[in-house]
Amino acid sequence: MGLKQKKEIHQLGQYNKSRMTLRKCIVTGQSQEPVKMIRFVLGPFGEVVPDIEEKLPGKGMWVTSCYETISKTVEKRSFDRSTHQKVLISSGFLENIERKLVDRAVSTVGLARRAGLVLAGHAKIDRALREGKVLLRIEAKDGAEGGRNKLTRLDPNIPILDCVYGKELARAFEKRDAIHLAIAVDNKNGNDGLMAKFKKDFGRLEQFRKSNKNVKLENSTYQCIETII
Repeated sequence: MGLKQKKEIHQLGQYNKSRMTLRKCIVTGQSQEPVKMIRFVLGPFGEVVPDIEEKLPGKGMWVTSCYETISKTVEKRSFDRSTHQKVLISSGFLENIERKLVDRAVSTVGLARRAGLVLAGHAKIDRALREGKVLLRIEAKDGAEGGRNKLTRLDPNIPILDCVYGKELARAFEKRDAIHLAIAVDNKNGNDGLMAKFKKDFGRLEQFRKSNKNVKLENSTYQCIETII
């Protein structure tokens, strides 16, 4: 195993609940874990920038990861009040947020793949499920129900993330499409950090898409993931 792969496995293992400090939504006033929220900062030209990775400098403005809530943030000028100035909102603001959330989720899959923890394809996942080696499954939002249900019957207790389309998932593999994926149990480095990272990166996207009336999100499993952390 190379040094880079070891570092990536370490990164996944170190991602844990220490990052779950409660944040207050500037719209609803509710305090929640960041797993359900998006951080925004003010850019150099007064523009509002979504900080999906939570690394950009400046005062953070936290908003619930909900399409409707973020829309209200813009309509009610909550960003203006939070920064005490008139801010700039770019065209396609909400679409850009969704795109960044997708990029983050796909990046997490790619990180797990490079660490050797991703299983792709129905046959490999079938075998791993029978051997009890699957931590969670990722199913393409637009995948066929038949293949998904066959895998589910092997172990109905395995959490499923299904808020990403096949073509979006495929970017982690440089393929045309990806339908069935699974994250393997990491006996060496532990699973808490790995599960927490997937919970956050997929959970925010699922919550955002579920609240967007223009997107149909069926078989939502965000609550299922949340209960096992």
